[in-house]
Amino acid sequence: MTKLLTTRRTLVRLLTALTLWLPGALAQADAASPPLWPDKPLDLLVGFSPGGGADTLARLVARQLSVELGQPVTVRNIAGGGGIVMATTLRHAEPDGYTIGLAANSAFDGMPTITPLRYQTDDFDYLTTVSQLQNALITSGNAPFANWEEMVAYGREHGLSYGSPSPITRDVLNLVAEREGIRIRFIPMRGGMDVINSLIGGHIDIAWSAGIHQAFLRDGKIRVLASLNAERLRASPGKPAIQELGYPMGYSSYFVLAAPTGLPGEIKHRLSAALIKASQSPRVAQLAEQRMGFPNVVMTPEQITRFIHQTAADYRRQAASAPLN
Repeated sequence: MTKLLTTRRTLVRLLTALTLWLPGALAQADAASPPLWPDKPLDLLVGFSPGGGADTLARLVARQLSVELGQPVTVRNIAGGGGIVMATTLRHAEPDGYTIGLAANSAFDGMPTITPLRYQTDDFDYLTTVSQLQNALITSGNAPFANWEEMVAYGREHGLSYGSPSPITRDVLNLVAEREGIRIRFIPMRGGMDVINSLIGGHIDIAWSAGIHQAFLRDGKIRVLASLNAERLRASPGKPAIQELGYPMGYSSYFVLAAPTGLPGEIKHRLSAALIKASQSPRVAQLAEQRMGFPNVVMTPEQITRFIHQTAADYRRQAASAPLN
């Protein structure tokens, strides 16, 4: 009898201790578990003004991403500096997977090299790409020149005004101006449509375009003078690449999706997988390839991270050998 009472007392003590310990243990387990993600809407920051090629692609990617993640994705346009203003905002966002950004890769690899900024290349996790840019030097269909040679002749006599939303593209025109003896006045633009409207309105002579110009070629409102990619452009195969004109430049560039560095591993994996699936979806691919003329190039996080850091290293070497003004 005495032994039975002792066993019962022991059992009561154990149950009492378990009752006291269990809530605390469960609370610790909850704190250690990864949060349920996503459990609220996401923001997609776009480094260009509404209506341009990047904005159109971003909005379609946002729609597909919303389907993949089961949460709304709100597009916010933060134009300026060819993506610098957006990247600065993105840099200071929480690395929780709820804020991502889209800009040309030059905002992440080239611009931090050539000018002091409030962010560096290492401040972001690179998630994927949506398309390859179709960089071109363009002019209005009403311009007094229709090709590269005529532009150079006109520029030597009258000078040229050049518009671009990306300050880094000035390097190309600086070299052209120096070699051809042309006075070039640089006009900052807020995005692709600003460029197109300024050209058609006769406010600038020439401009850089990442690809939005392709929608205005058929009606003759815009002309391509040269491809600024390493090769000729799909939509303008009759126009020379800048390297064919004797300039040691021309580069591949992409619309990149990135997040502030420090994303938790599981969230980064799910977010990049969802973005890749959204970017490769038939609707996005069809818009990019067939309607906008952008090759639907979609990279893995490892591929675009390697490309960004290699390009940044190239810019640093160029800056070290020939400091920019």
